[in-house]
Amino acid sequence: MPLIVKNVSKSFGEKQVLHEFSMTAEEGERVCILGPSGGGKTTLLNIIAGLLPPDSGEVQRPEGKMSYVFQEYRLLPWLNAEENITATACCTKERAREILNALELGAERKAYPDDFSGGMKQRLSIARALAYESSLILMDEPFKGLDPELRERVIAYVDECCKDRTVILVTHDKAECDLMKCTKMYEM
Repeated sequence: MPLIVKNVSKSFGEKQVLHEFSMTAEEGERVCILGPSGGGKTTLLNIIAGLLPPDSGEVQRPEGKMSYVFQEYRLLPWLNAEENITATACCTKERAREILNALELGAERKAYPDDFSGGMKQRLSIARALAYESSLILMDEPFKGLDPELRERVIAYVDECCKDRTVILVTHDKAECDLMKCTKMYEM
């Protein structure tokens, strides 16, 4: 079943953030939502995730689980990197270690998020979302804070992990849409 967003509108007080926005994402498709800050991209992802109701319109989500790389890290500071993944994604320690190694965080698997740089926290957030066995993954500016070379390696790994998943990528950077091999792009 595809993800269908049909004529979704959302306002916060007097400010309209989304106006009759529509999009579709077929199963396994990669869709990029591109636009400036304050353009409604994060609001749209939150509506798709069911975290925020639209004022009007509807969202039809595919069956199955969904994972989300939030714009904020949302890491559990009392758990180390490995535990942040196993506690929230319900995966094995071995799988968590495999993902951490691939995202160049293997040496820090026992470190706590407060000891991480912004880019390291971002990769841990990505690791947690990838570890969760979901058919749909929402990614809100997931590669921010990564230097260009590291960003390319991380995107290559995300690409590999998401071969059969539907991916909705929110970004300011069209190059990220290209690197993620998005087949559709919506500008806001």
